[in-house]
Amino acid sequence: MRAFKIIPGWAAVTAGVLLVSAVALAAPEQETEPTKSGLSELNADTMEYNMKTGQMTATGNVVIHYDGGVATGASATYNTKTSSGALTGGVVADKGDMHLDCDRIEFMSKTQIVAIGNVHGRKQDKQVVGPRVEYDSGEEYARMPEGGTLSTKDGSFTADYMEGWAKEERAKGIGNAHIVSPSKDFEGGGDEAEYFGKENGKLVLTGNAWAIRGNNMLKSGRMTVYLSERDKAETVADENEAEQQ
Repeated sequence: MRAFKIIPGWAAVTAGVLLVSAVALAAPEQETEPTKSGLSELNADTMEYNMKTGQMTATGNVVIHYDGGVATGASATYNTKTSSGALTGGVVADKGDMHLDCDRIEFMSKTQIVAIGNVHGRKQDKQVVGPRVEYDSGEEYARMPEGGTLSTKDGSFTADYMEGWAKEERAKGIGNAHIVSPSKDFEGGGDEAEYFGKENGKLVLTGNAWAIRGNNMLKSGRMTVYLSERDKAETVADENEAEQQ
């Protein structure tokens, strides 16, 4: 058993807070009367609207206003009856201190959206980068099925597949999971990495797990890192054949 020091702020990143919030800013407003459209305003150079079907098509300098946020793109479709549609072409979305760039945003329902293509979300010093981010505001759940990277000024978390649950303060990375914190000279990884913010900041590395702190290295089939309130972590190798260097 060896103690490693890790920054408290790192917990917020691996807990998936950014993963959820980065695309949450692009979600349309919740259902309102009488239109039940989920959108507060839609502007464009040209627009068509079928009142019977609820289908809208907008092209040229599209600007969508919703719940205190603004999203822009080259073209958009939206159905006021199904709350589904898409905004495409150099999409930029802002809401408060959250910013999102991507190629396309798909509105699947009132609570589900997908950001596709060169997704880059930012909230203060936190960033999320990947090819695709899916978000459900009702469940406060987001996933990156094609992988990506979460980062802050203090470090990064990368994996081939990532998902996060904001209510549970939990995040998981599968496939080449890699965690780096240069400011604390800490690095670790494994086939999988899962973080539990509500369990004293527990980080579980599974499958070819390894961790480096300074000149110390620990390897195991499974490894658990516990973050304490005193900014310390106990790293425990869960298999007897663990190798320490």
